[in-house]
Amino acid sequence: MAAREMTHDPRDGRFKFSESILTGATSDPVYLPSVQNRNSGFDPASVAVIPATSAKIEFTLSTRALVDAGTAVWHEWPNATVTVATSASIRGPITALRCVSVSGGVDWGIAAL
Repeated sequence: MAAREMTHDPRDGRFKFSESILTGATSDPVYLPSVQNRNSGFDPASVAVIPATSAKIEFTLSTRALVDAGTAVWHEWPNATVTVATSASIRGPITALRCVSVSGGVDWGIAAL
């Protein structure tokens, strides 16, 4: 499992990531940018998932060292397993996200400030 960084888009100043995963697969973790806003804590990130059948997003608060070692603790996002296109805004000290295909292929993406 090789964790990946989001890429910065200088046109709009956002960090972005998107990919497709195969049925039954779990994506490699994707690190969120560690940008903390002085006024409201952590800037939000938008996450979207478009499952062919069903999928879920997982997040971790574990350190990058634990993510890299494969020992991070993963939590299911509040929307649980979804069967239709779903998006959510997340905020907090989240280290990384990953997508889990429960069944069918999945397209998913992240955008963050």
